[in-house]
Amino acid sequence: MSVKVSYKSNHGIQGSYDVPLDKSIAQRSAILGLSTNTGVEGEDIVSTKKAAKQIRSGADNLCLDMGNSGTGMRLMAGFIAGLGIDAELVGDESLSNRPMERIAKPLREMGAEIHLKEGKPPIKIAKSNIADEFIYDLEIPSAQIKSCLLLAALSAGTKIKIIEKETTRNHTELLLQHLDADLAVKKFDGETEIILDATKPITAKDVFVPGDFSSAAFLIGAALISKDADICIENVGINPTRIGFLEVLKEMNANIKIENVREANNEQIGDIHVKYSPLKSVTVAKDIIPNIIDELPLLSVLACFAEGETKVSGAKELRVKESDRLSAIELMLKNIGVEFDVFEDGFNIIGKGANYQFSSGNFVSLGDHRIAMCSALCALKATENIFIDNVQSVTTSFPNFFEILEQMGFTIEEA
Repeated sequence: MSVKVSYKSNHGIQGSYDVPLDKSIAQRSAILGLSTNTGVEGEDIVSTKKAAKQIRSGADNLCLDMGNSGTGMRLMAGFIAGLGIDAELVGDESLSNRPMERIAKPLREMGAEIHLKEGKPPIKIAKSNIADEFIYDLEIPSAQIKSCLLLAALSAGTKIKIIEKETTRNHTELLLQHLDADLAVKKFDGETEIILDATKPITAKDVFVPGDFSSAAFLIGAALISKDADICIENVGINPTRIGFLEVLKEMNANIKIENVREANNEQIGDIHVKYSPLKSVTVAKDIIPNIIDELPLLSVLACFAEGETKVSGAKELRVKESDRLSAIELMLKNIGVEFDVFEDGFNIIGKGANYQFSSGNFVSLGDHRIAMCSALCALKATENIFIDNVQSVTTSFPNFFEILEQMGFTIEEA
């Protein structure tokens, strides 16, 4: 489906908003069969819940359809490998082209029997025995790989130590500690050791899933470039390993405050208050890239309306997301009309400032939910309608995205 999007209001975006449930926490909870609160769920969560229900049925030789969820597939692969059952994990066309050797290699080292198709899905897992003890140096800074291995050890009831040199998202560690797992996190000499003894049982507990920060980021971005905007996004997960994007935005002169901070199942939650801000450029440090990888397409849009040159490098991982997101960024920027350079692992963008507007554009989403949502925000700076293709992809993570845009004052019509 394609849409025509415009924003003609004379007033900046106002109001309070909720976003869909955090898919990282919700998917991990679903895999472990935990009870959670209700809320808007993206298709990633729905497909993971369905697969988890199939596993708990006790059947063998399962075929689990993970839809578009790379996180769900990688975490589920680890959990199944530890269970010692036969299963095959499949996905849609996009997921079937994403790299899975990064999890298959360490799982094989743990003792799992795993087969891929040229390094990509489907993932076929045969009954196997996981090593009683396993130590792994995390070669790629990835919370998905780390979590995959932790869940393999958990379901197998074994011991594991993972060493990471760069900090990655720690939702799995916090969740397991909430469930009384014997899990320790030790930091020294710039490294982190995650040590899990899964020979000891965990305790099933309810989990509160907050709003998804990566979804909230789009509403934050909209407010920052909408003159006189003043919004609040409520009940958002603000895990410190997840919100590096806020630090980048503050470097860009963004007026953002986190209010009403509280905690549930070891996760920090807060309300994010955002006001319109004339942005300035930023050079993003490479060590924060793993923390903000999902928000980089949005950053590319905001950089167009900032003063100066924004520089991002060390983000080659964007090439193997739901689309080649660096190529997708290049297509977006051509519509907006700024000077830019997209290269193998990043981009440089010379922004035209807060008052810059472009006329119109035909935005190509490549079937990628984040690219479709980034494109829609560009309507705030367009003097005419913009057009976006394949917007049905937003249901992957943010099913009610366009409904919220309409609440904000956007006009959305099928094209």
